[in-house]
Amino acid sequence: MEDVKEVYKLLVANRPYVGLNSRYTYFLLAQDFSDTCIVAEHDGKIIAFSSGYIPPSRTDTLFNWETVVHRDYRGCGLQKRMLLHQIKMANAKFFEGTVNPSNKVSQRNFCELAELLHTKCETKVLFKEEDFENDGHEAEVLYRIGPISQNELKQLT
Repeated sequence: MEDVKEVYKLLVANRPYVGLNSRYTYFLLAQDFSDTCIVAEHDGKIIAFSSGYIPPSRTDTLFNWETVVHRDYRGCGLQKRMLLHQIKMANAKFFEGTVNPSNKVSQRNFCELAELLHTKCETKVLFKEEDFENDGHEAEVLYRIGPISQNELKQLT
């Protein structure tokens, strides 16, 4: 909970790279999903944040809500390392996350994550632009990775 203020500053500083939810959302994530939300620090400063949860109807799955890496630390694989750590923490057999069609970096990272884990990556449109009443929000494409071998995961983390 004590990290929420710094996480929120990180998110604000990295717009429009990342969507911004209300502070209330991040307090709830910190309170209710602290076992699947993580931060990365460098010299005592939060440089990355990744949130996720285990959907009640798919208890073998980690759903990634959002990941943001400070612009100065992008390009060094931090997003993938954080996601691997979250998958391991959740002991997940599957990983899911949504990506907007314009976010080529996250699309590539999710596909590379599946390659690292030697498993499938399937995609489908989860929410269409029309679902957002054409308010400028892009479609949300679901990436489902798995099944994930815990032995394979252990070798990577």
